[in-house]
Amino acid sequence: MKASLRGVPAAPGVAHARIWRLPERAGTEGSRGPEIGLDQAAEQAAAELESLQQRLRAGGREDESEIFGAQALMAQDPELLDVARQAIDQGASAEEAVRNAGEQAASILAALDDEILAARAADVRDVAARIARILRGEQPPRLEERSIAVAFDLPPSITAELDPALLAGVALEAGSRTAHAAILSRALGIPAVVGARGLLEAAQGGREIVVDGTTGELFIDPDAETLAEVERRSAAANAQAGADAELRGRPLQTADGHRLMLGANIGQPDDAKRAIDGGAEGVGLFRTEFMFMGRATAPDEATQTAAYTRVLEAFGARPVVIRLIDLGGDKDLPYLPLPREENPFLGVRALRLADAGHEALVLTQLRAILGAGERTGRQPWIMAPMVADLSDVYRLHELVALAAFGRTVAVQPKVGIMVEIPSLALIAELVAPEVAFFSIGTNDLTQYLLAADRTNPGLADRQDPLHPAVLRAIRGVVEGGHAAGIPVAVCGEMAGDPAGAMALAGLGIDELSMDAGAFGAVKRALAGASLIELQEAARHALHAESAKDARAVFESMREREREAVG
Repeated sequence: MKASLRGVPAAPGVAHARIWRLPERAGTEGSRGPEIGLDQAAEQAAAELESLQQRLRAGGREDESEIFGAQALMAQDPELLDVARQAIDQGASAEEAVRNAGEQAASILAALDDEILAARAADVRDVAARIARILRGEQPPRLEERSIAVAFDLPPSITAELDPALLAGVALEAGSRTAHAAILSRALGIPAVVGARGLLEAAQGGREIVVDGTTGELFIDPDAETLAEVERRSAAANAQAGADAELRGRPLQTADGHRLMLGANIGQPDDAKRAIDGGAEGVGLFRTEFMFMGRATAPDEATQTAAYTRVLEAFGARPVVIRLIDLGGDKDLPYLPLPREENPFLGVRALRLADAGHEALVLTQLRAILGAGERTGRQPWIMAPMVADLSDVYRLHELVALAAFGRTVAVQPKVGIMVEIPSLALIAELVAPEVAFFSIGTNDLTQYLLAADRTNPGLADRQDPLHPAVLRAIRGVVEGGHAAGIPVAVCGEMAGDPAGAMALAGLGIDELSMDAGAFGAVKRALAGASLIELQEAARHALHAESAKDARAVFESMREREREAVG
């Protein structure tokens, strides 16, 4: 075997096939017609993307088709094209201008701390590359035989345009689970691994590759022993997929029937259908930053109201938790001038913007949420991030009251907070009587408690939320919330980790909110143990010496589940 690597599991399953490398220019020479201008190329790109959207929709992939509906709009985005035109006026070629304009917009998104929004940078680059390809008169790349695509990153439209009968898998050096290439791979049932550092160098000269999208492993030019192991894994993956399908209609509960609410984390209204189809009982986290990025001006109240209305209508009587914007000085938005900060993630951001000259931005969002509640007759749940103490809670209530002033609010919103700052976790019992709910953001709570930047891959082994310190903080938040009679949820990545979900159930969490793709694995993990067993395991984990030891407590319990699946 030439080499083996490990990346991030992005789409489950196992595949073995020839390596197909994405050409540096993602296109092949076609019969070049008369040269066309930027506007005409953008119109043609939009038409191609709308056609791709219709093809996926006709194939029953409504959710995934919306990716290309959004890309079609990007292709004719006035701001993107204006930047390109200015470069052309200064002497750049149309191809160079549109690529640079796309890269400029994509760089802003890629720098974001929010994984879902950062992953949208690939869409912007994809659209710009498509327009550039049309300007060059080239055709999209294609497969000639059954292959696994190996690339630094794979534009989502190329993932969808490659022949699905020949595309056996995807392996990327970059990317994340929330990138559209990963989402499409999951929808198409194609195994995928992303974030495999060193992949392109390791694959140089290689002919074949194995992709294990369940474990995140990659094997280049595998030997006979590895191929035998692949066959075994493939059979196990098929059995697991069948077990997940059987659980789709079942609630999230332990072996003895203790139920937890199953919420979905969504990043835009188009995510609602996938969450509902997967069995979500509500939205535990609706990230709203998607509306604020890549714009010259902030979205107005009407634009925001329409987006919130779509999600409230889709979920009907089920709760929808809408998180207020978590923006700060790291975003470099033209309508949000903030001074440079050495550490913007601990600076003026989120709720703190209201006291830094940007109260109107927060009030407009609150009015839009209230307006969506009035329009649908549904009760919105409003959640503020970056809340550190009671003074922040009082300020939140003041802002909600200001937003409601002068309008008839027939349905009063529920107002709660994310618990992600350690100071808040330490005084949870003091804060709980002042809010309607807690939702623990374990991603930031973990990095703040352990002083380990979650964007630094070199500290990955120090970012496990099963660390006893994090578990003890969560226990305190649960106790404080329940003493005041309010529900306590978790909306961080820990909720979608089967071992993490087991620990949270044992600690008394009421709701787990996660990406819909994690529903099956988490249901299966909780169904394999009783509440008493999980409570006892949680007590052991609270006194473990390390995150590794705490995780081992729950992973050992999962062995029964794995044996049952096959």
